[in-house]
Amino acid sequence: MKPKQLFGIVLSAVILTSMLFIPEIGGLPQPGIRTIGMLLAFLVMLITSPFRILHICFFFLGLMPVLGVAPTFGAALSGIANPVILFVIASFGISAVFTTLPLSRRILVALLKKFGKNVKLMLLAIMASTAIISGFVSSVPTCAVFMGIALSFLELYENPDDKKRSGRTFMIAVPVATMIGAITTPIGSTINLLALNELYTHTGMTIPFVQWMAAGVPITLVSLPVAWWIILKVHKPAEISPEMVKAFIEKLEIPKKMTKAEITALIITGLMMVLWISSSWVSGINIMVVAVLGACVLCIPQLKTLKFDTFVSSIGWDSVFLIATVISLGNLMVTNGVSDFIVSVLPVLNVPTPVLIAFAAALFFALLIIIPVAPSLVVIMGAPLIALAVGAGASPAIVMLVAAIAGCACFLLPLDTVPLLTYSKGYYSIKDMFISSLPIQIFLIIVMALWLTVIGNVFGMV
Repeated sequence: MKPKQLFGIVLSAVILTSMLFIPEIGGLPQPGIRTIGMLLAFLVMLITSPFRILHICFFFLGLMPVLGVAPTFGAALSGIANPVILFVIASFGISAVFTTLPLSRRILVALLKKFGKNVKLMLLAIMASTAIISGFVSSVPTCAVFMGIALSFLELYENPDDKKRSGRTFMIAVPVATMIGAITTPIGSTINLLALNELYTHTGMTIPFVQWMAAGVPITLVSLPVAWWIILKVHKPAEISPEMVKAFIEKLEIPKKMTKAEITALIITGLMMVLWISSSWVSGINIMVVAVLGACVLCIPQLKTLKFDTFVSSIGWDSVFLIATVISLGNLMVTNGVSDFIVSVLPVLNVPTPVLIAFAAALFFALLIIIPVAPSLVVIMGAPLIALAVGAGASPAIVMLVAAIAGCACFLLPLDTVPLLTYSKGYYSIKDMFISSLPIQIFLIIVMALWLTVIGNVFGMV
């Protein structure tokens, strides 16, 4: 075991032990203090990674009733019963279709033939492809697919220094594009669905699919080229020749004509998209139910779009139980009075809507540095952010939209699951990501403050 991992175990044990002896503080009851201690210990274990994520989640779910954080084991497992969990499982099946069939590579090749004349346009093509897929497929598998495509492209560099230099650019760009693309639709990320769930739980309100897209798509369309430009300015890749691009396309080995399975998959996912959009007007259509049933249809053997064994093997159980544990902790934060305590210490802002949005976005980005697990933060900060909006005379829907966008697109540090995928390849440092991501995050705050105010007025969310 590495020193960092051993330190994580010791620090977590110290936090869990200490929280048992801290009395009520400033109106925060003892169960609330234990819940915060449990969350801090959980985050320490995730960051230091002494064990597999699934092991850590099982350990903390079991500890919740033992240490008095949850009244019963059933309460500790409340996150597993959340509908979002079944959607996460279904999303792995949908992403497996794009992985096993050459659909994502076809999109990439189409963009490359149009724009792949040099390395800069090549990077834009990969970022655009990633963002498009990320709007409809969960972020982690999307990033994994396009990371693999980018890594195969880097093999075209014969000079190791050129490969390292370009690898830094591409490995930073892929997760950034994934996370920016995830904000375009409610199904682009689990974070979006958690934000909608929090909004509905606390207010009974929701944000229809089309209204979400009206907010998310323009932000993505504006932010993605800006992110591409900033990354290129900060981390310039080595140039390539048109011959290298041609060789890369040939290496992908994509059939010239679409197969029957691809066409079938496109029809099914197209119908799912129609239903998702229709949910904006037909109240009986649930976007999570559509995803679950769509994944089941894709697995019908006669259609040959996705083998059920492939679906099962594609499920990232670490991610599933991480989200379930985070939801359970978030629920206990509310039950044990932590959310009420946060509401009591937040300032009451009587400010214009753009200022409120900018404040909420900056607050969320800052908190994600301390608590680098966005799903957890969305659940924890749901009630406080809604109270903040009500105090400022704004709709709770607008601040939960801000929370979702900020949670999806926070890449200041490679601590989230998505950037961790490419960070593990060793092409860039934490500093490399920070200096290129900081201006992108500032730009996102400005865009959110301006555009969400406009769209909020149009749809009555302000």
